Amino acid sequence: MTAGIRLLDLTIAVGGTLFVLGSLFGFVFYMNSSTRAQLYKGAPYHATTFRVTSVQYGKVVSIGNNSISSYTTAYAIGVAEGQKESMDLMSCLSRIPRDQYDLMSLVPEGTVIPVYVFPTLKGVNRVQTIQGVPTAEGYQRQAAWASNRAAPALGLLGMITAFLSLIRFSVWRSAKRRLTAG
Repeated sequence: MTAGIRLLDLTIAVGGTLFVLGSLFGFVFYMNSSTRAQLYKGAPYHATTFRVTSVQYGKVVSIGNNSISSYTTAYAIGVAEGQKESMDLMSCLSRIPRDQYDLMSLVPEGTVIPVYVFPTLKGVNRVQTIQGVPTAEGYQRQAAWASNRAAPALGLLGMITAFLSLIRFSVWRSAKRRLTAG
């Protein structure tokens, strides 16, 4: 086997892996964004403030088939419009906290956070930090990006990988013919 064929095999393997992982990530990203956009679409909301009374740090570990993954969660319990509420802090933190004490130093008790309150929703969906664009529009933009940008890029990557696989098959076939003829 020549170095060129090894390089071609490696390129096909990397391209195929990127295609599968990109497809999985793109699908999950699109579904999450479009589901969240539907949740907030048309829901009444208004701007207010959220005063933090306590924060909760968590590390979620999931064990799957031969893999372990983990991610950090950070929630705040506080008061918005005189009611006890909870909210996800990950979108408004400057960095990912290492532990409970680190989170408490990033968001001390009494911190005031500008938020949107969605009175018709429940749980952590009810209170959202104020970003550059309204919540529903932000999620809609993410879903549009996934379908308009990521899907064509994945299609192109898939076509290139298929074309390289076709070249590899043709090289293998011509080598097989030479061996049987000679």
